[in-house]
Parts: sequence; C-alpha cells; structure tokens
Amino acid sequence: MGYLAEVNYTDPHTGRRIREQKSTHRLDLAREWRQTRKADALRGEVRGKKDRLKPMLFSKYSEEYLSQWSKVEKRESSYRRDQVSLKRLNHTLGKRQLSEITRRDVEKYVAERKGEGVTSATTNRELCCLKNMFRKAVDWGYLKSNPAWGVKQQKETPPEFGFLTENEIDRVIECSAPHMKAFLTLAIHTGMRRGELFKLEWRDLDFQTGFITVRYGKNGETRHIPMNSIVRQTLDKHPNRIVKGQACPYVFSRPDGSPFKWPEGGFQGALQRAGVTRHIRIHDLRHTFASHLVMKGIDLRTVAKLLGHRDIKMTMRYSHLAPEHLQAAVEVLTQRTPQRQAQREGTGSP
Repeated sequence: MGYLAEVNYTDPHTGRRIREQKSTHRLDLAREWRQTRKADALRGEVRGKKDRLKPMLFSKYSEEYLSQWSKVEKRESSYRRDQVSLKRLNHTLGKRQLSEITRRDVEKYVAERKGEGVTSATTNRELCCLKNMFRKAVDWGYLKSNPAWGVKQQKETPPEFGFLTENEIDRVIECSAPHMKAFLTLAIHTGMRRGELFKLEWRDLDFQTGFITVRYGKNGETRHIPMNSIVRQTLDKHPNRIVKGQACPYVFSRPDGSPFKWPEGGFQGALQRAGVTRHIRIHDLRHTFASHLVMKGIDLRTVAKLLGHRDIKMTMRYSHLAPEHLQAAVEVLTQRTPQRQAQREGTGSP
C-alpha cells in the first residue's frame, strides 16, 4: 500500500500556482514531506528555483538596482550615496556572479574595509547598500536568499558637530550675500534641513496660525514648525519672485523659478568675511538651532520634535550643552514636601 502526499502553493517570483506530489510506502514519511515542503514554500523556496536563477554579474545588477530602484524610489541624496557605495563595492565584487556571493564574502569585505582604515560610518553605509541590494535581488528572483542578512554593522563614534555663537550668527548673516540672508535666517531659527528649505513653498507658510509645514522631511513625514518673530519679519520682507508673469511657488528660487541650490562655497565665503575660522558647514546651522534651544533650557523631547527626529537618541548629542538644566533636574530630589520636612524637624505627627 502506498501514500500520496500533495502540496499546492504560489510561486512568489512568477505568480504561477504549483502542485507537487510525492509517493511513499509510509504514512509518516508522506506527512513529513508535506510539512517540510509547505514550510519551504512559505519561505519562498520554490521547486527547481536554483535552476531558474538568472545568471547575473554583481556589476550588471548594480546598474539595474541604481536605475530601476534607487533612483526611482529613494531621495536624491540617498541615490547619490548608493552611487558612491557601489563604486567601491564593484571594485571588490563587480566580477562575481550574484548567486555565488556568500555571507562569508560580505563579512570579509567588512573586515577588509576596517583594515584599510575606513571609518565605521562609511563601512556601514556600504553594508546597508549591500543588504538593500540583495533584498531587492530576492524580490526580483535573482537570488534565493540575502547573503548579507545578519551581518552586523560596525560600532560608530558619534560625529562631532559645530555651531555658531549668537555674535557669530549676527556677523555671518551680515556678511552674507543679500539673496542669502533670508535663507540663513530661516535655517538658524527653524532648524530646517538645507533640502527642506530648498523645497519650501509659499503655500507651506501659514501666517495666521504662525506655522511652517515641512512636507518633504528626511523620514518622509510632515512636521510643523512655529515661526518666531524674526522668521515672520524675514518672510514679510522676502519678495515672491515673478517668472514669466507667474508667481514662483518656491520661497527660495533661481531666476528661472526652479528650486534654489546654494553651493557650500558661498557659505564658506560668508564665514571667512565674518571672521569664523573653525570648520562650519551649512548643516551646522541646524545644530546651531538645536544647541541654542538646549542651552536656553528647552527640554530634549521638544527639540527632537522640532528637528523631526524619530529617535530621541539623535537629540541626546546636545544634552551636554545644558549642564545647568541637568543640575536643576537632579536638585529636585533634595526638595521635601511640607509633611516630610515637618517630620524631619520633629514638629509633625509620627
């Protein structure tokens, strides 16, 4: 007497329904085979899939990944980061068949980069790119599994950041080009990222409620930033550019009406004229915003919300700037309630 085991599932790569059967003389073996194949199918392991994997060089696949996924689905800055990472990854893995790359190869690559003295941050960006590439290769049917899955990232040293003092803020704005004064003022008084300011539109400004809507945040989330009096005055005086008889939608734009793109060099020139000799980047204006809030006693959760940080750990880098605020917090423990104070002095009821 024989037993016939059967399992039906959908091929995740082609969408076709597949039926597998196996004959055996033992009922327990038939049941075991059926359970095993059902579990395999749930993991995406399709019968004969190895034979159907399309041969693909890593270098060839990286081109497809960049053009059909990274460029289309990611922010421009992330796409450029992928380009940089893949240039180095292709140097090592470019001539390898995609299906032949193993987890050991990935771990070896990470170790080699560490041995070359490359920063942990750079290595982690490359590893992240590799993981995302392989994940998409599985989705597209080029790989059975992700060989980079489970490879640990390197521990990163928190990056140092600079910020401008109040006097330096005034001097830098004064020494900047006329068309840049409003941009710098908003960067310092709102904490918005450079890219967010470039995409800021007049419709995002609500002078009635006093809020700026950030629609193109780094995490894809919308947030609202209140205008202080300086921001309001600056925007009131900032002209709305007219291009071919039409009002330009962008607050900061080029003469042709396209979003403004300001080179880092222009900012460095303003710093030099203002007498700021240490290294400060445009992004450090965001740090300037956060640093001054913390130094004036604003709690970190409020600062995190204004900055659009998902994780409070990102904001904790500013905590050392508020020693007096932290001292005042722990000093609360020394304060006693009236009842406890009376008991201590022996005047209250036991």
